[in-house]
Amino acid sequence: MQLKEKILIGFVLLLFTLIIISESRQQKINWYPSFAISHKIPYGSYIAYREAKDYFADNFKTVRVSPYVYLSQNPGAKGTFVFYNSDISFGKTALNALLNWVKKGNNLLIAAQNIEPALLDSLHLEYRVFISNNFKEPLMLDFDNPILMMSDTVKFDKYGYATVFSHTDSVDTAKYTKLGHFINKQQAKTDILKTDINFIDIAYGKGHIMMHSFPYVFTNYFILQPHNLSYYNGLLSYINLKKPVYWAVNVQNGATSNGIFKYIIENPGFLWAYRLLFIGLLLYILFEGKRKQRAIPVVKPPKNETLDFTKTIADMYVENKEHKRIALLHIKHFLDFVRYQLHIDILQNWDVLIKKIAQKTKTDTAEVEKLFNMIENIQNQQDIEPETVLKLEKQIEKIKY
Repeated sequence: MQLKEKILIGFVLLLFTLIIISESRQQKINWYPSFAISHKIPYGSYIAYREAKDYFADNFKTVRVSPYVYLSQNPGAKGTFVFYNSDISFGKTALNALLNWVKKGNNLLIAAQNIEPALLDSLHLEYRVFISNNFKEPLMLDFDNPILMMSDTVKFDKYGYATVFSHTDSVDTAKYTKLGHFINKQQAKTDILKTDINFIDIAYGKGHIMMHSFPYVFTNYFILQPHNLSYYNGLLSYINLKKPVYWAVNVQNGATSNGIFKYIIENPGFLWAYRLLFIGLLLYILFEGKRKQRAIPVVKPPKNETLDFTKTIADMYVENKEHKRIALLHIKHFLDFVRYQLHIDILQNWDVLIKKIAQKTKTDTAEVEKLFNMIENIQNQQDIEPETVLKLEKQIEKIKY
């Protein structure tokens, strides 16, 4: 085994050892606020999505495109659109499409800590920061509806602050209905601070827009806390069960990663397989990717097929007993030799032609004259014997060679 191969094997063994050690350690919890429906991390919405899907059953519809695109493709859509994320911003075109859709008698539920100013201005709403008794105290939430008021305290212990709503002055307050609020630990359950609104309903045209300032009620961490699932179900109860519910899943922070790499990253087994594949390719490039001498192909010289072709044609003539035709071809070939090799005009007088050929080929004049007599006899005969062809060929060779 060569030294290079030993080094490569040792490196691979070391790599696998490091992987085993890293896997044996406790994985750190990912607190990224993704809100994605496929994420099971604390701030994913895997549970909320499936609870809503079961709650609304056949009326539940998952929307993976922008609201403008969906409403353009489905102009007859009626019901409630649901959006939630840490920040929500639709853009001018999508926002106008949503507001026009609500005016026709549909509903909109938005849960976000920060909402684009254009929508807040349209609804005459403002944000302000709500802080619990101190930053270390958990946030406590409840509904205003006596039927939905929680018998047990609903808490979120990761933040001691949040945002709350307040409507601007000189607006029709009759259009605003307070649905939920934050409470301070020192307050009694019945002592609701009117300004600590985290859930509000605004009449808009023939429809309604419900705004919740704390989107973490949709997260896995919130729902899995004691008593908090009841709060989430109470929130869903404000949505009309008899009409379709359009659950937007493309606005969440964690929904920006799509395709096969999203699936690979979310599954540790596939993620390690992808890493090993990448490392293997890197090792191949380092050890086997060096430039090597390209094999030089053997180029065979073209084969001379002239003799084989001539032999084939000659055999064909012999089999057909065309001896005179063979002789005439010999004669033609000889006259071409005289014309092109010896540069002698063959149309001149025979006596002169014979002398010139004898001089050029350094052959006896009698031999040349004998050849021309054979040529004359062959041309005058109807048929000739094979022996005549052989004699003609030998006589031509005497002169040419």
